[in-house]
Amino acid sequence: MKRIDLVKINQRNDEFYVGKADPRILVQLADDIQVGEVQDAQRPLEKKHLEEIAKYVGEESGILPQSVLLSTKQENQFHKQIKIEAEDVDVTYPDGETKKEKRYYALIPETPQELAKYRGTIDIIDGQHRLFSFSDNFRSIELKDSDVFEIAFCLFVTPRIRERQQLFMVTNEKQKAVSGNLLLWLREKLGLLEDNEKRFYPIVNSLNTEEFSPLKGRIIQSAEKISKGYKAKEMIKILGKTFPENNVIISQSLSTDEKKVSALCKYLNGWEKYYDLSFQRPDKDTMTKISGLRYIMWWFPIFWETAINERRAFDDTYIGSMIEEIQDSLDSEYKIFDISANFRGEGATDKAVKDHINIWKAYHSLHQNSAQPFDPLA
Repeated sequence: MKRIDLVKINQRNDEFYVGKADPRILVQLADDIQVGEVQDAQRPLEKKHLEEIAKYVGEESGILPQSVLLSTKQENQFHKQIKIEAEDVDVTYPDGETKKEKRYYALIPETPQELAKYRGTIDIIDGQHRLFSFSDNFRSIELKDSDVFEIAFCLFVTPRIRERQQLFMVTNEKQKAVSGNLLLWLREKLGLLEDNEKRFYPIVNSLNTEEFSPLKGRIIQSAEKISKGYKAKEMIKILGKTFPENNVIISQSLSTDEKKVSALCKYLNGWEKYYDLSFQRPDKDTMTKISGLRYIMWWFPIFWETAINERRAFDDTYIGSMIEEIQDSLDSEYKIFDISANFRGEGATDKAVKDHINIWKAYHSLHQNSAQPFDPLA
């Protein structure tokens, strides 16, 4: 058995212990829970989340500074009980005075034989994905047995039902989640952006800061309050379809972020002028809502490719004529933004854009010119 030193914490009439241990051992003291299995007071284990944590710890050498919440269980015919022990020790202070103080510890198993007797002796109150990512089924091969890796834990001794209720509330309802948008901002400051975020965050930032941008000051980049603003996280998702990686024409003709931003600003200005609306002064109209902006941005590749193929200047006149042609191709008494069902969610707007593009393509007489490459921004 291995000794784990503990610090006793008192909060009014409640007490628990704080310590550290190897999660590869701790996970073997918990019940064997299967992925997707319904539990009494925990969300089911998600395989993807377990794999993400295991990869982060093993392949990316990540750290897990947050403590997990554990509780001991009563001994029964199937397993023993992890018990808290106390001892008096002499502590000598800098002034030379010696006092007796209590020190707390627990003995936890180390060998396979010991672990077999203690399996199922702890409950995981919070942090089960972190712990189970260290199980043999998910642990990264990059985390060797010889690697020292410990995590902090808070340990409650066979908590009563009232304590369990309190812990459930603390870990599931009382915590305010950090918004994904704020996390994006923090990850950018720490250099932790993912590939797609790295591609588009600079563009979002330019759209929000450049004087000539119709979206200047309208994008929420962290947790600031902007009435009817557009979240940076959502803008990055939108830009993923605005500038698809497999679009050769866009990749070659808009090869820099500066060109992309310039083209987008001209494009958005064209929509504003056609409808006599402003992204700077959004009202109740659909066009200046995030759903309307999403629709407009996802049409951008068609507008750009058509301008190149037909050697048209990418200006207000061209953009207005394209919008009119889209409207004519739909052959409806309703205007583009009048049908609310097309803007009730991302999926609905995605379908509407695809349907409208197919209708427009059948309507439009496309005259390609294979002469020298044409720059619509010239």
